Amino acid sequence: MKKAVWKMLPVESFDMRGLEEWLSAMAARGLHLAKIGEGFARFQSGPPQAGARYALDITGPTDIERDRNEAYAQAGWDYVTTLRGLYYVYRTLDPDAPALHTDPVTQSFTFDRLLRRRLWALVLLIPLILFMFRNELAALIDNPWSPVLTFLLKTEGCCLYLVLLIFYIAALIPLFRQRRALKALRKQLADGIPLEDSRRWPRRVPRAVANWGPIVFMAFALFVWIWNNPNAARELPNPADWSSPHVTLEQAVGPDVASLAAEDPHDFLLHWPALRRSLLVPEQIRWSQYGGALLEDGSRQECGIMLDLYRTRFPDMSPLLLRCVQEEVLARWRQYEEHSGELHMNPELVEFSGFLPADRPGFDRLAVLTWRTADMDAPRKLYAGQAGGLVFTLTCSGPVDIDRALALFQEVSS
Repeated sequence: MKKAVWKMLPVESFDMRGLEEWLSAMAARGLHLAKIGEGFARFQSGPPQAGARYALDITGPTDIERDRNEAYAQAGWDYVTTLRGLYYVYRTLDPDAPALHTDPVTQSFTFDRLLRRRLWALVLLIPLILFMFRNELAALIDNPWSPVLTFLLKTEGCCLYLVLLIFYIAALIPLFRQRRALKALRKQLADGIPLEDSRRWPRRVPRAVANWGPIVFMAFALFVWIWNNPNAARELPNPADWSSPHVTLEQAVGPDVASLAAEDPHDFLLHWPALRRSLLVPEQIRWSQYGGALLEDGSRQECGIMLDLYRTRFPDMSPLLLRCVQEEVLARWRQYEEHSGELHMNPELVEFSGFLPADRPGFDRLAVLTWRTADMDAPRKLYAGQAGGLVFTLTCSGPVDIDRALALFQEVSS
């Protein structure tokens, strides 16, 4: 029984003359081609055939063209196999068998169909990449700071996502390189220069490494991400875990509030504080508390306090994180405006200041955003600031004194 031997292609698949020479050299060593792909070739061991010659011809729309094979067989060339999408492979032992193509200019015409196929591969792959990353591209257009914020808050996941994007983009490089080489070969043949005088293209990276390396790396990265993800976020139902600076509704309501009633019968906290982690921002906490306030005049209003905290691993990174957080808030307000008015449910925005600097001792940076919609009696505020490695946003609703809440937060965070 003949032994099958696998060999990696030593030249790029588009190096026609290099492949022909290599296959002939293998036959002289007793390895005769059985199957070939863009990365590997399978040989059957047998008696050495020093006079064996191989020739490649550009494929047609099918893997096998029987009429072409019969015509070449009459000239002494036997069909061996097909390198799918590229070449039909022929072999002869007859030293007098004529070359398959004697006129380089005529041979150059056979490259047209191959180049069109490579062009369509590029045309289809680029839209596929754009479709897969459409949400990220939309976010980037709406807010160029969004990818930076996402990378800071979800560093590990973004690294995995970035590697995936790089691999998709890298998949285009061989297609561009192959098409450029094939165009160079077509031009050479059109100029009357045969393949014997063409440039050689030794393979830079083994096909196995190029094909399987990214897959193995991605599998490893995905395993690390899945293993780490359960520790990246957790709820804090135990008040003993609420060690981060925060302000409660009871502390922040104004003097005209007689009492508070929880919307939830068990607690004012409708959602437990959630702690999230990333490599660059190891502490990310959202504190939100809602309830109903009974005022001195007997009326009742809904109220709430929302506090987002971010503690960076490196304090020098805090100004960048603050800028990203502010830009994210502004992007949400732009979306709100696009979906407000007569045809939408959102009340119309009638007052909006954007972020303006606020002067308050105890913070390295502080800005305030003021807004009012058509259904509000008075404007509301949102503070965004930084103190050392701590970045925060603070906003309130209903009869909650946000300036009082900010002062209390400053006391507990200093």
